[in-house]
Amino acid sequence: MFIPPANDLLLDYLTSALQKSGHRAKAARLVSRTLLHIHTSTRAPPMPIVREAFLAASPAVKLGSHKYGTKSLQVPYALTEKQRVHAGVKAVLAASESRPGKSVDIRLARELIGVLQGESKAIVEKERLHKLAMVNR
Repeated sequence: MFIPPANDLLLDYLTSALQKSGHRAKAARLVSRTLLHIHTSTRAPPMPIVREAFLAASPAVKLGSHKYGTKSLQVPYALTEKQRVHAGVKAVLAASESRPGKSVDIRLARELIGVLQGESKAIVEKERLHKLAMVNR
């Protein structure tokens, strides 16, 4: 069953991230089924869960390499809102690859719920990145 998601920028961005070889309709179906799985698992509206999960998995900084003489140092840079969303979507999609489940939509739904419960590789990666940024500031 395909229910097109409401026009939402975050869902459009997630659809673009899932899209492969120009198959946007297929990616939109994956996003729609992900929302359906989240709704059936939590019995709550899926959009607030999706927004909160991506916000929780989004890092605030990135590390750039800066060369001083012969040394190469990691320098933290603040991310804009769009860059944060991009990094959060990438982190959640990468972490969902290791989740059990046959299809992408089930793995992604479990990962988004796992982010909110605090048991996600995306959260661990964000904390690691922030810790490195604090050490190298």
